[in-house]
Order: sequence, then C-alpha cells, then structure tokens
Amino acid sequence: MTKIKRITSFLGGLIMVLAALLFSTDTESAMKVISFLLSLSLLLYGIRMMIYFLTMARHMTGGLSILFRAIIVFDLGLFALNLTSLPQVYVMLYLAAMHGFSGIVDIMRARESKQLDAPSWKLSLLHGILDVTMAVLCVIFIDSIRLASYIYAAGLFNSGVIRIIQSFRKTESVYVQ
Repeated sequence: MTKIKRITSFLGGLIMVLAALLFSTDTESAMKVISFLLSLSLLLYGIRMMIYFLTMARHMTGGLSILFRAIIVFDLGLFALNLTSLPQVYVMLYLAAMHGFSGIVDIMRARESKQLDAPSWKLSLLHGILDVTMAVLCVIFIDSIRLASYIYAAGLFNSGVIRIIQSFRKTESVYVQ
C-alpha cells in the first residue's frame, strides 16, 4: 500500500469512527441520515464499478459479470433511496441483509485466507462475526429505531477501526531481480 493510500485509508477510518460517535449520540435524526448514506454508498459503488467495466473490465475474462454486479448494486442503491419514505422496519431489514451478507463474505474470505496461511485471517474473521452478530441484532430488535442507529453506529465504528488497523499494517512486496 502506498503512503497516499495509507493516509486516505486512515482518514476514511477516522471519519467513520467520528460518524459512528455522532450517530450514537443523536438517534432521532440518525435514521434518515443512515438510510441516505446507505443508498449513497451503494450508488457510488455501482457507478464506480460501471466506470471500471467501461475502462478495463470489458476487455477481461469474466468482465461482463462486473457489469451485472454494477447494475445490481446501483439498483439496490436506488431502492435504498426510496426506503426513506417507507416504514423503518424495511430499513432495519435492509440493514440486516447488508450486515449479514457482508459478514458471510468476510467469514468465507477469512476461511480461504487461513487455508493459504495468510496472517490477516483472524481480523477478517472477527469482522465477519461482528457483522453477522449485528445482522441478528437487527432482526431481533426490528421495531426499535434507536437501536437501529446504535447498530449502524457499531458497524460503522467496527469498519472504521478495521480500516485504521489495516492502514498501519505492513504489506509484503515481491521483488523480481
């Protein structure tokens, strides 16, 4: 990781931690901000994947799957943008689905990393377990708006701390002579 990427990763993690603290203090207006941030992040990620497809992935093997994923993520972002007018139960279900999917992917990634003897599998496993736990908590406490903002703040705090830790981790470089 380059120095600039380390700095941006650290600053992004710090912003995530500060936003988590803000969401945990103001729970009433946090739900609208949370649903807007969820939809905005999905929209931006979908646009970024589409740009990646148009610039590079269309020439790669399996590049069409990147386009399909970009369209699906972009549609999910538009769907989440419309959730602001729906009852908060749907926002909780959407939040639970996102945490559950992210947690399962992180657990599978940690399992694969352990099989390859990678040193960072424990951190990925911990992140995945925390995400799955947050998804279960979202389903259990589906009617509480206050708890939804606390769960989102905890997930944001967790992701911010993981980004800060990863920004200080040394990366191995392969030198070819």
